[in-house]
Amino acid sequence: MVESPFKFCSDCGKDDWIPKSDREFVCAACGFRHFITPIPAAVALLLDSQDRVLIIRRAHEPGFGKLGLPGGVIEPEESGEVAAARETHEEVGIDLPASAFTYLCTLNNRYLFQGYTWPTIDLCYIARVPDFSQVVMQAAEVSEILVCALDEVPLEEFAFESNAEAVRRWRARGAVA
Repeated sequence: MVESPFKFCSDCGKDDWIPKSDREFVCAACGFRHFITPIPAAVALLLDSQDRVLIIRRAHEPGFGKLGLPGGVIEPEESGEVAAARETHEEVGIDLPASAFTYLCTLNNRYLFQGYTWPTIDLCYIARVPDFSQVVMQAAEVSEILVCALDEVPLEEFAFESNAEAVRRWRARGAVA
């Protein structure tokens, strides 16, 4: 059984848990049920006119120093496309409207945060830009930018399997869009 990531019951404030499953924890004091559900995230697979993909090297944990695609948690009131556009701007400085992002796939992921590995559901999108000349690396998020041909992306160096799988799925489509 998994240990609860909840420190205190959000109803009564006690800290005594009865694990019912890997995703359900019940407060022993008041019976309030707490659930682990996937956290939605947006991932951006950015391609230039030569079908090269923009890859980032992560500047923070989890996955510090490993590769990935721009992305992050979807904020309240955001659609997946809006989050992909925001994360793209925050991480690599490219301004694209949400309408520039086309749905590719949804993938499961795990994300270590504050000592607990949370399940996420990654909504993966494709966006095209003429080139990557407008990239501005955001040092708090990214330590390096790589631009790779699709068949040369070092998938084994990715921090998250979901990011590598998004690239694989785009490759399998024949990179046509």
